[in-house]
Amino acid sequence: MHKKIVAVSSGVLAVLVALALFLRPARTIHPGPEMAVPERIPGPARAVIASKMRRHADQLPELVSHMVVLDYDGVARVAGAIFDEPRLARPVTGDELNGVLPERFFTLQDQLQAAARAAVEAAAQRDPQGTAAAAATLTRTCVDCHALYLNGGS
Repeated sequence: MHKKIVAVSSGVLAVLVALALFLRPARTIHPGPEMAVPERIPGPARAVIASKMRRHADQLPELVSHMVVLDYDGVARVAGAIFDEPRLARPVTGDELNGVLPERFFTLQDQLQAAARAAVEAAAQRDPQGTAAAAATLTRTCVDCHALYLNGGS
């Protein structure tokens, strides 16, 4: 009788574990819409810019998530990573990559770094309004840069 109870309870436990594994919620976030590709920018330059944009696409939602729950250490970590991101240098004569980018791109790049720094500083002061303002500036800068990337212009 004891062996029967152990066998049945083991079987029930195995079924419950299998159901829990099968029915567990997915922790993946489906990727958002892809940005259009501007044909006026040569392929190698687009690849470099797109890799920076993909990193920012991962960083910005994470920053906002930390900011909303007032996780100041998380805000400082993500904003610090954005601040530390290698920047593209302003063009010099004959520079193939940076020469295809308008001056406005480099201004926006500077604004992004300044906003990231402001987010780190606000997080260090545990300032919810300052972190919100810095995150808003970061987001606005991203949108402006994407518009420039897609539409060109000054």
